[in-house]
Amino acid sequence: MEVDSSMSAESDHDSPAANLYHDPQPPQHPQQQPAPAAVPVAGPRPAPTYSVVNAIIEKKEDGPGSRCGHTLTAVAAVGEEGTPGYIGPRLILFGGATALEGNSATPPSSAGSAGIRLAGATADVHCYDVLGNRWTRYASELGSKLSAPLTPVGEPPSPRAAHVATAVGTMVVIQGGIGPAGLSAEDLHVLDLTQQRPRWHRVVVQGPGPGPRYGHVMALVGQRFLLCIGGNDGKRPLADVWALDTAAKPYEWRKLEPEGEGPPPCMYATASARSDGLLLLCGGRDANSVPLASAYGLAKHRDGRWEWAIAPGVSPSPRYQHAAVFVNARLHVSGGALGGGRMVEDSSSVAVLDTAAGVWCDIKSVVTSPRTGKYSADSAGGDASVELTRRCRHAAAAIGDMIFIYGGLRGGKIKTYL
Repeated sequence: MEVDSSMSAESDHDSPAANLYHDPQPPQHPQQQPAPAAVPVAGPRPAPTYSVVNAIIEKKEDGPGSRCGHTLTAVAAVGEEGTPGYIGPRLILFGGATALEGNSATPPSSAGSAGIRLAGATADVHCYDVLGNRWTRYASELGSKLSAPLTPVGEPPSPRAAHVATAVGTMVVIQGGIGPAGLSAEDLHVLDLTQQRPRWHRVVVQGPGPGPRYGHVMALVGQRFLLCIGGNDGKRPLADVWALDTAAKPYEWRKLEPEGEGPPPCMYATASARSDGLLLLCGGRDANSVPLASAYGLAKHRDGRWEWAIAPGVSPSPRYQHAAVFVNARLHVSGGALGGGRMVEDSSSVAVLDTAAGVWCDIKSVVTSPRTGKYSADSAGGDASVELTRRCRHAAAAIGDMIFIYGGLRGGKIKTYL
């Protein structure tokens, strides 16, 4: 089913060229007044600390429970607070697996094949109300009471994990992944949250596209372009870049050939877009199953060219199956796997790429050389923040200055807390 309206408003200008050393300035619209300038903080700051959120779960089925390989997407508020119809900011959790095939505690170490499947993949949708601190399940069947779980209208995507999701306004776009039947189709599914009752759409896209894949990344760049990068098509890791202009109909995927040195073919990386339109791709696992420590910026020039640029600084650790989100100019990275059943467990488990200062930081200080410990010695001191982020296959999202992390895998157990 085609979405009735464009997925985003028309943009007046392209994103700036890749520039990893300045504070992002969000685009100003004619009818908006610039926000008051924040008080600058002198010098780069260490990575933040995390704590458990004691969210309200009225019924057991309302909470997402233990899962990994899911997505967590931040959706902005609808309307003005205090007015009728106002809906506060939300986190939308979709899919993921509630168990691992064979009950294996070790993340798959193959370079990627269609035979790798997470058992118990779901198509569940759970909503976390940020202001109300409450989880609600969007059920697959409509309850008979107003307090019963709310059912989205339309056909939902198939059960899946290792998929991608990103917000376009008040819509969550979902693509790819892998489920009990193998690779999911390349269709774009949209969960429209504009109204009180959510609605599923299947977006009509013309021509060839990225194709079925899992372990890839997707982000909205410049509030306009959906970028889909890398992953695994069931045969090998990929390095291709696809773009869909959400402001132009009919929707169509276009394969990009960015200039500059880009990432190698890899899967299980992360991609996050800064407010000025810069995309940061971080980490991943290459075709030889080696975890990567590199980070790359991708941006669109005003003349239409796309260009890769290697991000500055020294990453504290290679990693894959981690999570990363932007808050202002700082890319916050958490957790991740190293292969062979090992995870990033020392102070590098929580890391920040400060793109304004051009440096990486962990919870201790600015990183000037990779942390080369045993990945467990530092965590032996019982740092609560490190303990909370020692996981892989989790998901993260940001609302304002708050970063939320949910689920994941650690020590043979699938995590449950936010």
